Amino acid sequence: MTVPRRAAFGGLAAIALGTPPGAARAQAATRIVINNDTQATSLKGQTWELFKREIESDLGPRVQVQLHHSGTLYDQRGQVQALQLGAIQFIAPVAGIYAATAPKLAVLGLPYLLPTPRALQAVIEDEELSRALFDELRAKAMEPVAFWLNGYRDVGRRGTPILRPADMRGVKIRVPSGANYVEAFRELGANVVTINWGEVPTALAQGVIDAVEPVANAWLASKLYEIADHITRIGYILDFYVVCTNKAWWDRLPAERRDAVRRNLAKATEWNWANTERINEEAYRRIASLGATVHTLTPEQRAEWREAMRPVWARLGNPLVGEAVMQRLARIGEASS
Repeated sequence: MTVPRRAAFGGLAAIALGTPPGAARAQAATRIVINNDTQATSLKGQTWELFKREIESDLGPRVQVQLHHSGTLYDQRGQVQALQLGAIQFIAPVAGIYAATAPKLAVLGLPYLLPTPRALQAVIEDEELSRALFDELRAKAMEPVAFWLNGYRDVGRRGTPILRPADMRGVKIRVPSGANYVEAFRELGANVVTINWGEVPTALAQGVIDAVEPVANAWLASKLYEIADHITRIGYILDFYVVCTNKAWWDRLPAERRDAVRRNLAKATEWNWANTERINEEAYRRIASLGATVHTLTPEQRAEWREAMRPVWARLGNPLVGEAVMQRLARIGEASS
């Protein structure tokens, strides 16, 4: 996997929290507080751990890293506001989680719109599209500094498989709070529930929800396959994370620290892009070996899902970014298939 030139672009992966009175800025340790809303063993958790190891090795006592997994510091929704207020330095939710603050980002997660890493790479490297989509984050006190892959989102339910779009009718499915996730399954007649990720195992076990739709590595890390034991690889969204930091703190980070953060963030990003596919395939092999059933769709079945969800493009995408941007994104997606 080729890492896009701007997948780890000119951004900060750490922020100085201030220098004690009378001390030189260059002598103060840079404190980094990272909120990870997934398990430590998930793909994102592993990517954060790599970044932590690399920057601590690089800067030694000049950096202090606090990495909090499983949303123990802030949940999926609260982390965005915490970053804006400067309470933490790093978050990396999926694009849709930013939608309440930066609605345009939801279009990048529209079902089947950007179906390959190559398509995402093309969007990141397109300066006009990047400005149109990511300047909204900067205007809300957040600086995007990297993009990490997560994998394809697949649907699972207990007892019986979901193989066709019609099977979703009436199913209570949990999705992240972004409009792209919500509208994709509402289009199929599902009853959509948006609870925080940390609440999902209990909700699934108690029957509050019937189905979930994470990626393979999250299925494995969360052990949700023990409850929802039929997983269908619909791959309706190629999920990715937008790594952001607080823009004001980023802007005043000393150049030497900023360069170190860029270096080590780039290492983590390269590892993430190179290993996402392998980790997710290994996760599904492991899940199958533990007794769950993983269903793979035929090209014809996958096309049926794509056509069933495609009306969301115009209904959600056009009002957010305009028809011209949507057409450009669609062309990029089609060219990458």
